Amino acid sequence: MNLNDLNERQLEAVLHKEGPLLIIAGAGSGKTRAMTYRIAHLLDQGVKPWNILALTFTNKAAREMKQRVDSLTGGEADDIWIGTFHAICVRILRRDIEKIGYQRSFSIYDDDDQQRVLKDLFKRFEIDEKDLSLREMRGIIGDAKNKLMYADDWFAQTRRDRRSQTIHDVFSAYDKRLKAANALDFDDLLNKTLQLLLDHPPVLEHYRQRFHHVHVDEYQDTNLAQYNLVKLLTEHSRNLCVVGDDDQSIYGWRGADIRNILDFNKDFPEARVIKLEQNYRSTKTILDAANAVIKNNEGRMDKTLWTQGKKGEKIKFAAAGDEREEAAWICEHIRRLRKNKVPLSEIAVLYRMHAQSRVLEEMFMRAGIPYKVYGGTRFYERKEIKDALAYLRCLVNPDDDVALKRIINVPKRAIGDATVGVLEAQAEERGTTMHATLRDLPEALGSRPRKCVESFVALMDMLNDKRRELPLPEFARLMLDETGLLKQYEDSTDEEELARRDNLLEFLQAVHEFARLSEDATLEAYLENVALVTDLDMQEEVPQFVTLMTLHSAKGLEYRAVFIAGMEDGLLPSARAKQEENRLEEERRLCYVGMTRAKEHLYLTRTRHRAIFNQASYNQPSPYLTEIPKELISDEYGKTMRAHFGEYKPPKEQVRPSQRQPKTSFGIPGMGQDPGEIPGVRKGFVASLAADLDEPAQIFAEGDRVLHKKFGAGQVISTSGEGADARVSIHFTAYGEKEFSVAIAPIVKVD
Repeated sequence: MNLNDLNERQLEAVLHKEGPLLIIAGAGSGKTRAMTYRIAHLLDQGVKPWNILALTFTNKAAREMKQRVDSLTGGEADDIWIGTFHAICVRILRRDIEKIGYQRSFSIYDDDDQQRVLKDLFKRFEIDEKDLSLREMRGIIGDAKNKLMYADDWFAQTRRDRRSQTIHDVFSAYDKRLKAANALDFDDLLNKTLQLLLDHPPVLEHYRQRFHHVHVDEYQDTNLAQYNLVKLLTEHSRNLCVVGDDDQSIYGWRGADIRNILDFNKDFPEARVIKLEQNYRSTKTILDAANAVIKNNEGRMDKTLWTQGKKGEKIKFAAAGDEREEAAWICEHIRRLRKNKVPLSEIAVLYRMHAQSRVLEEMFMRAGIPYKVYGGTRFYERKEIKDALAYLRCLVNPDDDVALKRIINVPKRAIGDATVGVLEAQAEERGTTMHATLRDLPEALGSRPRKCVESFVALMDMLNDKRRELPLPEFARLMLDETGLLKQYEDSTDEEELARRDNLLEFLQAVHEFARLSEDATLEAYLENVALVTDLDMQEEVPQFVTLMTLHSAKGLEYRAVFIAGMEDGLLPSARAKQEENRLEEERRLCYVGMTRAKEHLYLTRTRHRAIFNQASYNQPSPYLTEIPKELISDEYGKTMRAHFGEYKPPKEQVRPSQRQPKTSFGIPGMGQDPGEIPGVRKGFVASLAADLDEPAQIFAEGDRVLHKKFGAGQVISTSGEGADARVSIHFTAYGEKEFSVAIAPIVKVD
């Protein structure tokens, strides 16, 4: 391990051994390097691997940390506990959860499982989703648990009206249903670990004695439960090292509390604070722009990113007429990036809301640009994969009623809703699980459904025996064959069903890979791994396509070229955030995160008019856009439009006073407007663009890149005629092929 690889501030962080340490690591400042070198240095100084705990927020970050420590120490990372908060909590719970009334074989419920439980409860309580939606109910439960509250705690803080009583009753029933199924949701993993440690001091003391040094990555993203867990474990040793950046705290909406990092010195007055401000990712221009934006936040630690790297090109900006022209402009600049040898895997288009991707996707398909949207249906959330996993979950945890109800009639085996209803009624009446009812069938069940249920129980018993005899990959294949999950799709000619078959085969491949790479290749370990995987962990290492994702999803990633679409007031910041002052600062941090993903090329776009959520609006530029110094922005497209088509001013009748463009806005004048509608351009414009510019009509050739006043960027595909009869056909990304008279069309060459 060569400490000369570190800069001065990184080295300070690595050499600090005893006592609390706060590392404020700006975007691209090498925080992972500092953290991994620090852990490796502790090992080099004689600290035992099993005395070190490192907590991350994604499995990808945990894997990278472990691999780096391994390479620095020659393979000493095996005994270090490196993992996500949830994975480490599962590890603790699997050892001692019986002390708080659960079995070690507990299931981990994902969003879909939660939805199923709540749907059942909504039926039971006869709740109309118009009055209380499933999504709202899930949000209330998640938000409460993030604040370490359960149903009674939550109810005590409400108005205690009729609606609150209903929510309390569903919340309470939800937790009872999970307990009966020996299941935990994601928030429970943290909360039950805290309960275990607080209620059983010997368990807490065991981990305090074990973990002499605790490290936390992305500390600005911790919620109350994570904060309390870390504080509990380090209360005696005080050897806590946290790494984070308050300027990248963007998850307040899901419980993250920026005060955890801002108030670190209050919790640990003796803490040493080290700031990593040297950036190794972005150009000076990009950093100057990002610094100019984020300095407007009041709730932050003072810091300024800097680089010894090149100044770089100016930030490119465009204000399009509408979202189609915005997408076309993005496609055009991706084409130029590819021409300049920037691979698609190094290009990302970021946006505030998922709904913005629709027009971008349509335009990318039309332009022939390969792309992938993150946030769509993940592999492990597809129906056929969840069916396979439900069988496996039932074998590990027979009391998992959600999994059992999912597969009891999949593939169809004549166990319909009526039969399931009878079984559920008996289970509720006896206060037992569905699994117990299957072993003691009610008399009310007819002979045919009884035989079908008994056959299903026999199948599960056989699989349970086989899973103890066979290696995991062989058992997974046997399970697919014996249950008929694979066969139900094999004989189909339907493309969608054949795709489901292919997904099940890919599932087998995933099991094989897990067994090959894992030291603990058990069914329990595989299910735990699947339950803890995240969307970004599924991202291919070298995708040969442009990445489309929300700004939230982009955190922690980097690309040579980044487009941020929709830099508009109402989108960034969002309309909802504008109602809360502290949310505006978080939205600014979100903008900052997006900007600092870019290494070399940063593109910002907005539209004057946008149709989204089936509503049309005329938009002001984002206030964050106006905070960027003008000298850092290249508005070449806008200059071209102004030079040839005049200055754009929004028609008064189309813009309400509250929506008028501020003087500081940038823009492409006239985009999306017919020539006669643009103030500043005379009504006789169509008489001749050439005459208006006092120069002869331009001669176009096939392949020329051009700019049209209304249709934006395009490429000449053919010309015909001469003189006043000359015509040109142009293909526009946003509008397809159109033909014009050269003499009067508002067209200029841009290359």
